[in-house]
Amino acid sequence: MSELDVSVVIGFRDWGAERIRRSAHSIIESFGSVQGEVIISDYGSADPEPARQVAAELGARYVYSPGDALWSRSRALNAGFAIAKGDLLISTDADMLFSPGAMRRIVETAREAEHCALFLQCRDLPATMGDDYFASLAHVDWDELERAGRLRPRWGMGGMMAIPSTGYEKIRGFDERLHTYGGEDLDFAQRARRAGYRTVWVDEPEVRMYHMWHPPTLRSVEQTEAGREAVKFNKEVVYNDKSFTRNTTLWRFRPQDAIPLVSVVYATRDRAELLRESIRSVLIQTVQDFEIIVVDDGSADDSTERVVESLQDPRVRYFRQEPQGISTARNLALDQSRGFYTAVMDDDDLMPPRRLEWQLEAITAGFVGSAGSFVNFNDETGEIELIVSRVPTLAQATDKGGAPGHGTWMIRTDVMRSIRYDESISSGVDNNFFLRLLRSGYRISHCGKPILLRRRHSKQVTAVDSSNQSDSAKQALQYFQFGLNNWHKTRLAEEAKQNAYPPIDDRETFAHMIDAYLPDHLVTRNATVQLREIPSSLPRFDGDARVRSVTRDGETLKAHLSVARASYNDMVNMVALGFDLKTEVMGQEVATDAESLPWELEAVKNYLHESPEGQVIEVHRVSDQVEPPEGSQLYFMGVGSKRESIAIRHSEQIGKGSPTQWLVIGRNAEEYLA
Repeated sequence: MSELDVSVVIGFRDWGAERIRRSAHSIIESFGSVQGEVIISDYGSADPEPARQVAAELGARYVYSPGDALWSRSRALNAGFAIAKGDLLISTDADMLFSPGAMRRIVETAREAEHCALFLQCRDLPATMGDDYFASLAHVDWDELERAGRLRPRWGMGGMMAIPSTGYEKIRGFDERLHTYGGEDLDFAQRARRAGYRTVWVDEPEVRMYHMWHPPTLRSVEQTEAGREAVKFNKEVVYNDKSFTRNTTLWRFRPQDAIPLVSVVYATRDRAELLRESIRSVLIQTVQDFEIIVVDDGSADDSTERVVESLQDPRVRYFRQEPQGISTARNLALDQSRGFYTAVMDDDDLMPPRRLEWQLEAITAGFVGSAGSFVNFNDETGEIELIVSRVPTLAQATDKGGAPGHGTWMIRTDVMRSIRYDESISSGVDNNFFLRLLRSGYRISHCGKPILLRRRHSKQVTAVDSSNQSDSAKQALQYFQFGLNNWHKTRLAEEAKQNAYPPIDDRETFAHMIDAYLPDHLVTRNATVQLREIPSSLPRFDGDARVRSVTRDGETLKAHLSVARASYNDMVNMVALGFDLKTEVMGQEVATDAESLPWELEAVKNYLHESPEGQVIEVHRVSDQVEPPEGSQLYFMGVGSKRESIAIRHSEQIGKGSPTQWLVIGRNAEEYLA
């Protein structure tokens, strides 16, 4: 239970303090009998003190985030919600006024409607009711606002949205990719609906929201090419991204008490070293918002527990039970899982770094989880075999039975708990579970990617218990088909022939896209990550490590850590220091560490951002023999102890005979010199 009934977040940057005061004061006055808080979230204002003072005077909470060069309403709101204490979370803007009692009634409606997302239509005030108008008033005349306001269409959804804190966590807040202007509210509303939260419009006479007039923001945004591109990108996300869980690889403003997005679960016995390697493959995921549950089904010694302890990661949780079988162990893992989703793993398999990311993207409206294809590999020879799983539908299962590879499942935890593994059988447990899942009416999507490296060796269950596996599969299919007559079976068989497999452009490329994540004894790889900051010292690596960075005035603009012949343990250490892990099988270039040109372009990009005036810039290489030109900005590119320098400045004096290295911004050289 949260401390408060409701938290209302106002996200802004460089808005007038008096406008913020009016909005926040109207919200506080509208709480009535409910316990609420207002959070003023300042995303990088040049002068934060006026808004900070307003918050202190009103008794509101204030949070300041340094922000980015580009305004992002999504990030501003998420920064506020990261510290929110309310059961119900409400977003709004600094140019909105709420009528007395409005917030109280919104909270009451949320309690009555249950499991919903609430929205309130805005009433736009005329140009005569801007900052000057409200500054001249001793008290707001709400009847006058009601007469003057013009109802805004519902399509944009903007102004006020409310959702339970659990729903906010489930969809991981506002999409932090969106920036500059537009789309945040509509995107959030669509995702809440896909996640199962009904859309409820609060339409009552005593609940009003008025938009204080100011010059339109979109008009100024669309005057620049960058602004138009941002609006275009936002629209692309809103209309074409059908997922509902966002910020999976980077949630800048994750609440400290947010539950894990995914629980990765293991049932294991007496295979500690295989388990260690498998867990390492989880620790290098692009999605780091997870926990790992290890259930030890009665190992002969404490080696499994010691493996977990050696990882020194609080996200890995260990549970031990007396030997009771794999079904009981998996059910215990489900009971202990805290994540919204549960991703199943066997202790001898490996997952490529983007597995969780790919599967979360594939979970759209109507689906409770996703599965995928996998690659079998021989643990001695390294020989691989691609297994493209069928799209998991009721029709496919009725036709031939079977289930997607168990280690490729990611399913809502509450759904898995409702089905549970059958503890009366010892083989074919996964097939039995999945057929009962489909028979219960749940739908699982196919992510269209190979998301598992499945180890083939002499001790795996399918090798030592194949007879029981086969018998269990037959029994599960008989249960699944129970009650279906020939007409049903014929119709489902016809349906099963349509879109039976996910589309694959190039099977050979598809089969080898995760080769670099085979076990260390089967592959030699190079790896690189982008560093969050340059560490004062590096951990010990099994491979050869080096840091490459580009700096300006002592500030690091970008840095990468590359490790040749990187082990799985090296990759775990790399991901702890940075992000965007890239790997290549040894003999191929590591894309982000190949040549100096990308670093020069990084310097040019920074220079143009900091000094955008002018069409032409000069780029000079600087050495002990060559002095930087007057008025230029120096950039340093370092690799270990070696450093190279370039100097960049604007120039309008370049001709065909100019000896300098130079770039033309906005047109090609022939056009410029013509």
